[in-house]
Amino acid sequence: MKQIISRHSSKWESDPDGIYSLAQGVVHWRPPPSMYEALADAANSNLDVGGTSGGFGTDGATGDAGKVIHTYCPDEGYPPLLDALRDKLEKENGLRNPHVMVTSGANQAFMNCVLTLLDEKDEMGNISKCVVFEPYYFNHVMAIQMTRGGKSESLSTDGIDARSVEGLLVGPTNKGVPDLKWLRSQLEQNRYSNGANSIRMVALVNPGNPTGVALPYAILEDMKDLTKEFGVWLIMDNTYEHFDVTKKNSLPSNSATNTLPDYPCFDQEHVINIFSFSKGFAMAGFRVGYVAMSSKCSNDNETKGRGTVAYEQMLKVQDTIAICTSRLSQMAALGALEAGRSWVNEQVATLHIGRELILDAMSSLDIIGGDGAMYVMGKLPDGIDDKVRISDQQFRNSQGGFEFVTRTYLQINLHYGHLPLLRRASAFITAILALTQHAPSYLPCKI
Repeated sequence: MKQIISRHSSKWESDPDGIYSLAQGVVHWRPPPSMYEALADAANSNLDVGGTSGGFGTDGATGDAGKVIHTYCPDEGYPPLLDALRDKLEKENGLRNPHVMVTSGANQAFMNCVLTLLDEKDEMGNISKCVVFEPYYFNHVMAIQMTRGGKSESLSTDGIDARSVEGLLVGPTNKGVPDLKWLRSQLEQNRYSNGANSIRMVALVNPGNPTGVALPYAILEDMKDLTKEFGVWLIMDNTYEHFDVTKKNSLPSNSATNTLPDYPCFDQEHVINIFSFSKGFAMAGFRVGYVAMSSKCSNDNETKGRGTVAYEQMLKVQDTIAICTSRLSQMAALGALEAGRSWVNEQVATLHIGRELILDAMSSLDIIGGDGAMYVMGKLPDGIDDKVRISDQQFRNSQGGFEFVTRTYLQINLHYGHLPLLRRASAFITAILALTQHAPSYLPCKI
């Protein structure tokens, strides 16, 4: 599919009758004006500064941005942005005084977790494992395959089967909801006599990519409690925190908390939360994500909690891979935060009409998702597998694209906010259903 897209790149979106990408989860809006203003202020301030500056510059905690935009900043991030993120995390996510590290997108944040938490050989001489749930976010699986996967027994022209990778355990879901009974069974089977576990971490994206399923708070809480019971890290990828459109991840209304967080996250030592500016703030090209880790210390006999120890080790990974995220991108992110969650919510609301059109187009199918992220999946009729492909001519005629994301899942993404294109996309889905009328797979669509 990428090769087909490249061959027709001259018609890419600039032509109103051209090609529109349905193959990547991006939003149709632009970043908030406050982001552009922050960029302009930084650049203009820099033009007024003479001389040279090296190293980490002079801003420190003062935020003297314009004078040092060409320099490194501290590994963990641009200090004014870190302060703003801690404030956001407490007010909007219920995380109090966490350790925060800014990364080059949420994908680097997850890779930092992989390299920090997983070992090629654990204390028993085994490769430590990560659990993902199918259908999974493919970049999470690739991060394990590339760095901590161990031996892969199955390699074909279609790539590596995730189930054959030593460092991966792929769990089942029921319409996108993880099977916690299966997880408990795996945690018990992989527990050593000393209480340690060859499963080192469990990764979960919520709301889900590619499922479009928003998980209820109660299920997330059960996942948090289960991983704590077995001493396993829980990695929560909250990239789509702004896209929980039905507010399933909400604290009970009878909570004693006076002000409930918009999107509650868990503040326990064994939970690592990942966030991104790519979706809600439409800053995908700026590559800004961040990790939040607990600074709590639950054991009175210890001076450092589990989250603090992991954070200190992760700083070594950060310094080795990126040193720091682009200072200019971090200043842009700080400007974007000024627009606030209400600005993002207004943009997300524009996806409602697309969601309704897509759900209507897929109404004859068994639907999964549609209440979170930008995706919905529909069960296709039985008979076909991932060998189905759209031809070059069919691609030109349909003005779109699709791709299989696992052996049994087909993905289409729709992110445009104007009605004529949404109607064309609905017709495109109908065409895809006709082309794959024999398929035993799910059709995920971005809405």
